[in-house]
Amino acid sequence: MLFDCSYSSRFTAEGGDNMSTFFQNPLIGVNAVLIFAFILCQFVPEHNLKGLRLVCLSASLAALFLGCLSLVAFNQSVAGFQFLVSSLSIPFTNLSFTLGADGLSMIFLLLTLFVFPTCFASA
Repeated sequence: MLFDCSYSSRFTAEGGDNMSTFFQNPLIGVNAVLIFAFILCQFVPEHNLKGLRLVCLSASLAALFLGCLSLVAFNQSVAGFQFLVSSLSIPFTNLSFTLGADGLSMIFLLLTLFVFPTCFASA
């Protein structure tokens, strides 16, 4: 299988069923919002600066909101990485992609997600 993703999180629903991917891993939601905004910006005409600023500002505010949700879901008493996602991207070369967050990276993630809307709003 080309994208075989395995999720590791502390959130599971009653009865052992997994909850939706976003609630298991809010970092995927942050990345998805930013990638969607990047693709959307490619279709906004170059001369429409207000449209580009609006797309960038709204996407960065949505990412900030999702980042705050990930901070609420982050368990500080657990050492190591949380919200882990691992994907074997190209099986025949054995390349893989792993995404996760620990305590220090959560601080820098929120700092980055706070700076971007501030920059887009002041532009």
